[in-house]
Amino acid sequence: MKLLEYGYQFLKNKLNHSNFCIWGYDCYKNETRFIYGCDHQQAEPPKFSDFSLDEYGYKIIKQQSSVTLRFYYERGFQIDVCIFQESIPLTKEEVKYVFNLMRVFDLEQTIQLKTQEMETMVDSLRSITSSLHLDQVLENIIRNALKVIPAADAGYLMLYDPDEEKLISKAPVGFNDLIYQFKVKVGESITGKVFEDGKGRIFNSRQELFEEMHTHNISDENLAYINRSAHYTEGAICVPISIEEERIGVMIIHQWKIKRNLTEHDLNLLQGFAGQAAVAIQNARFHTETNDKLQEITALSKKLTIKNTQLEKRQEVHETLMNISIRNRGIKVLVHELKNMMNRTVLLFNGLDNTFYCPTPGENPYFSMFEMKTIFSKKRQASHVKVGGESDKTFYLYPIYNGDVFLGCLIIQIDDSLSKSDQITLEQGSSILALELVKRQTITTLYNRKAYEKFQELLMYEDPAHLMKLGKEFDLNPSSYWMISILEIPKRAVDVHYLDIVIYQLISKINKEFPSLEKLVYGFYNKIFLLISLPGPAEANHIKDKLDGIRDEWESSDNPMFRGGMSNAYRGLESIKKCYEEANKTLDYVDQLASTGIIRYEDIGLNRLFLNQSTEEIEQFINETFSPLSTANEKHKELEKTLFTYIELNRSANKTAEHLHIHINTLYQRLKKIEDVLRVDLRDNEDLLEIQLACHLKKSKMTTIGI
Repeated sequence: MKLLEYGYQFLKNKLNHSNFCIWGYDCYKNETRFIYGCDHQQAEPPKFSDFSLDEYGYKIIKQQSSVTLRFYYERGFQIDVCIFQESIPLTKEEVKYVFNLMRVFDLEQTIQLKTQEMETMVDSLRSITSSLHLDQVLENIIRNALKVIPAADAGYLMLYDPDEEKLISKAPVGFNDLIYQFKVKVGESITGKVFEDGKGRIFNSRQELFEEMHTHNISDENLAYINRSAHYTEGAICVPISIEEERIGVMIIHQWKIKRNLTEHDLNLLQGFAGQAAVAIQNARFHTETNDKLQEITALSKKLTIKNTQLEKRQEVHETLMNISIRNRGIKVLVHELKNMMNRTVLLFNGLDNTFYCPTPGENPYFSMFEMKTIFSKKRQASHVKVGGESDKTFYLYPIYNGDVFLGCLIIQIDDSLSKSDQITLEQGSSILALELVKRQTITTLYNRKAYEKFQELLMYEDPAHLMKLGKEFDLNPSSYWMISILEIPKRAVDVHYLDIVIYQLISKINKEFPSLEKLVYGFYNKIFLLISLPGPAEANHIKDKLDGIRDEWESSDNPMFRGGMSNAYRGLESIKKCYEEANKTLDYVDQLASTGIIRYEDIGLNRLFLNQSTEEIEQFINETFSPLSTANEKHKELEKTLFTYIELNRSANKTAEHLHIHINTLYQRLKKIEDVLRVDLRDNEDLLEIQLACHLKKSKMTTIGI
């Protein structure tokens, strides 16, 4: 069954005989797509609305004869479920469930977008090396940039002219010829400021654009040229163009109408095209200088040969590795190909799985996972590291990042300096490996979504025959003992942008610790769900010991802390719902304690009776019981201590007097005073039970806050 079909089937079951249809909206292509419809009532395509990424979620739109569920996803995609009846037949939780089931449309569109971006970038690189005509190459780059960022409508480059001491407009797409009159000084307007400080900028409103232009003192003449050369502009991205350390110009794309907000991802893509533009400009300048200065033909020819060799090497490496990646031959094949290209010992540390890839079987990685993460915890630059032993070895460590996230590191054994060819191979290899690692993470996200749907289906089984079918389908033995553990990383313990990677790493570690057990494990937001089969209930202690060991090792490596709740073990897959409830209740209890540990349901003891009570209600009960003793009066504090000790020592007068170092008659006098102050009779079973319960709850509260 396809992933989206789970959503169709769920809606069919819930809506009974009501007709409905589903539409999807691709914000990047500004396209509406019909996905599914019952019978003939497909209705007209809906008009999807613009929204901010902060509005991620859903809303319900009620009309005269239909109800529409509109889902907004964080990447900008939208889905409409139009139900042809006057009222919504779904609960709030069921709407949320449908929202998560339909998220697969968002993920599919994102993967397609990433694939299209990758293919367009490869085509762009080919276009650079296919021509040395500067204007043609620059126009190709702008057109390719607009293909990768379809939210943009037009663009141009500006190159710095040292004779005029101004930036000059080049290769416009979507502008009239007046744009060639637009020339700015360094620091003037947006383009001049980006050229000056080398920092890319994003604008998502016309007001932002014009405020920034005026902030950096755009001349009236230039303002008139830019306004008359283009449509009504509502958004833009501007990035610098540099050759090594020298800035030579800027690239800017415009958005006539806001289709969606321009993002940091768009900025990074445009910066990549700016780097390609720099290479093209450099080649074209070499070509022009060769034609203009025949007397320097020999020297310039050598330079061009070197540069072209490097470009050819870069293209050769890029295409070879990209073909391996596109054919899904795996990370090991990529690392082995890098080893052959460089003719050196090359290893890869995968920072997502915390594993090493060694092309040669039995190869010593020379470094530990902890050492890798320590080396790059505070720096991003490649490093030379010498490893001592019987014979010293020197390694070149080349880190791989996705934005600010450390994905891994290439480890190259060297005896001399790296050649330019090797540097190009490393540069291209690290880029392809970064794409491969990010792709793996995306695939894992899809797996987690599918596992979540499997788990939800198990929880919602209606009859034993259906459960047996699901168990067989998911390869789970219905007659085994089963238990559930829910592990949670607190929301504030890790940046939300890195949460998926942290969850991915923790799941990998759990899978390594439980390689042979029958289980279902998946991540969902900041939680990991582990459904695991056991030979018998006694094995639950072994599972807890294993999870405690994982937690200790995990947190000792400076990873964010996690806590967990475990259910009891029960025979039969039909007990999964009970296991799930127990694990959730236990996790709630751990949260109330502000604990970082892993607790089993059976270890909660008496406190499980109060799991559904709010903290305020419990505190109110304690205060109402002990308020007469809760004063600044020292005698009352003494009475309170006496009462707690008496209850804790099981109402043994002798033990209580001995523990408090008082005479037993003094104890009896205090107990009588306590009964008078609290208006209770400690010989009355009901009064005694109330006092014992209040003492237990207050002790638990004091333990929670660390008193």
